[in-house]
Amino acid sequence: MVFFLCDGCNETLKKNKVDAHAAKCRECWSVSCVDCSQSFPGDEYRSHTSCISEAERYEKSIYRGSRKLDESGTGHRQQHKGKKLTPQEAWQQTIQAAAESAPSSIKSYMDQLAMLDNVPRKEKQFRNFTVNSLKLKGANAERTKDEIWKHLSKVREDEKQKKEEDQTKQQPSQQSAKNSKKEDEPTSISDDDKSSKEDTQEKESPSSSPSMPSEKEVAKAVKKALKKAPNKSLKFKTLRKTVQESLVIKTKSDSARKEWKKLLKQCVDANSKKLVVDGKIVSLKD
Repeated sequence: MVFFLCDGCNETLKKNKVDAHAAKCRECWSVSCVDCSQSFPGDEYRSHTSCISEAERYEKSIYRGSRKLDESGTGHRQQHKGKKLTPQEAWQQTIQAAAESAPSSIKSYMDQLAMLDNVPRKEKQFRNFTVNSLKLKGANAERTKDEIWKHLSKVREDEKQKKEEDQTKQQPSQQSAKNSKKEDEPTSISDDDKSSKEDTQEKESPSSSPSMPSEKEVAKAVKKALKKAPNKSLKFKTLRKTVQESLVIKTKSDSARKEWKKLLKQCVDANSKKLVVDGKIVSLKD
């Protein structure tokens, strides 16, 4: 809740007590906010619902948040600019707007609500709140409650619709700005980027890798592995691992592994005169 200080007698006042104090104090021509020290002559204090945060107030010189001045340059903080409003602050602004456009039948009640900071946003709680805060009791009071809530709901709906329209208008301009930014960006790739990209592709591509052996080397290693194996036979998977270890073939990427399997199969098929494939078993002919 925002508290104010009477500029005449220096008495600290709650927002909803300012009018009553001004009627008694002859020196009360203006009040100042306790938090930001901004002075509000007459009834301008009603529009002041929030200012600096508690962190900025107590941390002072070590505060790391944003410090923005108002347009007058007096050093007072901007209200609701550069930060997102909380739901309660947005509701308070709606009440302020509703009070200005309220019909004469509920104008006095709306002015009282505008001076309160803890007005509920839901209808059921709002009706209970008005019983004590606005002294609306009895059967006749229900009609007044209905009129007040209906007026608040209409103002809130109008503000929501206006906000949606503003966002719709901003979207095309934001999209065009985004497109123009993309057009301004250079499309050509620098020589350094191109070379680094080629190096990466060379590392990932097993066909261009110098570590991938020729078919002749693979065939020689296959025959050597089968000669050492029992009955001169090995499972295709075991043969592949044995030859890979003997030739020190690196297959870290998926593409390299696929290329190596393909190369080994081609080599076995090409040497069908000396190699026999029976299902998953590869044997060396005598």
